[in-house]
Amino acid sequence: MLFTGSAFSGSTQAARPAAAPFANVQVSHDSYPAHSEPDIVENPANPDNLVAGSKMFTDPAHYRFQIGTYYSMNGGRTWHDTGFLPGFDSFDLTSDISFAFSPNGSLVYACVLADTYDNQRSGIFVSRSRDGGKTWSQPVAVYLDTTGNTFSDKAWIAVDTSHSPNRGTVYVAWNLDPQSSGGNGDPGSGRLRARAHIAPRNPADYPIGIVVARSTDYGKTFSAPVVVRKFGTQSQNFALSAYPAVAPNGNLYVAYITWDSARVNGKSTTVHRLDVAESRDGGQTFTVRTAVSHVDALPDKLPNSTFRNFSMPVLGISPVDGAMVLVWPDMRNGDADILAVHSTNGGKTWSAPIRVNHDPVHDGKDQFQPAIAVAPNGTFTCAWFDRRFDPGNRLIDEEIAQSTDDGKSFGVNVRVTKSSWDPAIGAPKAPGGVTFIGDYQGVAADNTTVHPLWNDTQNGTSQQIRSTAVAVTILARR
Repeated sequence: MLFTGSAFSGSTQAARPAAAPFANVQVSHDSYPAHSEPDIVENPANPDNLVAGSKMFTDPAHYRFQIGTYYSMNGGRTWHDTGFLPGFDSFDLTSDISFAFSPNGSLVYACVLADTYDNQRSGIFVSRSRDGGKTWSQPVAVYLDTTGNTFSDKAWIAVDTSHSPNRGTVYVAWNLDPQSSGGNGDPGSGRLRARAHIAPRNPADYPIGIVVARSTDYGKTFSAPVVVRKFGTQSQNFALSAYPAVAPNGNLYVAYITWDSARVNGKSTTVHRLDVAESRDGGQTFTVRTAVSHVDALPDKLPNSTFRNFSMPVLGISPVDGAMVLVWPDMRNGDADILAVHSTNGGKTWSAPIRVNHDPVHDGKDQFQPAIAVAPNGTFTCAWFDRRFDPGNRLIDEEIAQSTDDGKSFGVNVRVTKSSWDPAIGAPKAPGGVTFIGDYQGVAADNTTVHPLWNDTQNGTSQQIRSTAVAVTILARR
């Protein structure tokens, strides 16, 4: 389906970023009543070619959904809806979409998890498109377990675009979790799974933990998964949300959040921290650098809300100098802020955290679900959900900010949504007695333009996917 909106008036040329208030282009135009967890990527050979995807809820009341995709050939001025990814008819659902382009832009990869409602078949798959997201190949299995012993969750894809010997290598990182008894039928419920964390029947037969698989033949086949962070048999020895990124020297890094048991003031408790693992041999072996930062994790539900939350980290690496920026939502200031740390020596040491959002500290307004993109010139763009504009700290907006100094600081916060939106409208019902607006959002950026991608209910009736085009000059610090 082609949507010709009023976002960019008159012209048939590629979209040009405009000043605020920004036109919010609706990306999703199917018949499904809810959409969430979008991702977006820009073709490095053609900035007018954008590819996106999201969950499309077929039955929000029973938490049923599939992954569908969208593409634009004019810089986001209009979008085509291509429907569900093909080839998953033997599974009940697909989830957790992420994208990456090959170095020359001739291939775009889409990574998803697929599962059955009884949790007996779970795996990670990669589809490919050679026409900028218009059509997709049959999926290739990265990993598939048909025993019901494991559950694959929260996969993310990255491609080596450096000029190292591993250029073009495709990496997929994900949670390979031991299956809780009976499963809970909820892909993406890492926190719930952590609470029910048990070992599989034959632990030695399964590479349980944060894992990475790689492809050296452009996504045609994948290696067996390599364990980056092994899980124990207790919920306090768990990790979630593996996020891979490749440095300009070809080194692969994977960031994630951990749950670990500890004694604080003589009492047993669970502590959260961010770890980053490094591979210098194309994803075959890893060195884990622990304690990048401690995390004051978000609660299951933010105040005045019914939707679930995770403190999921996202990692960006500058293609210019290899500087690394890691961002996540954190409660240490009494409400949810977006925090960032940076490293300029390959993750050996990290800075103290800084706030990306610039509202007053401890003002009772929450920021959450960050996304990050890095432009070819090394500029970092962070996008996130923000509630500062609602006195009641309930309605949500999308904000973005940039760092031009390798993450040492972030500039002006720019609100890109035309109006605040209500997360209660049309919200699917997720397991655990919570509603669902997704666990993450998306953003793509080049040297001149930023394309945030998010879901909202600005139409007053349903969750839809929207985007806009923002000139980087508007984001310059001032």
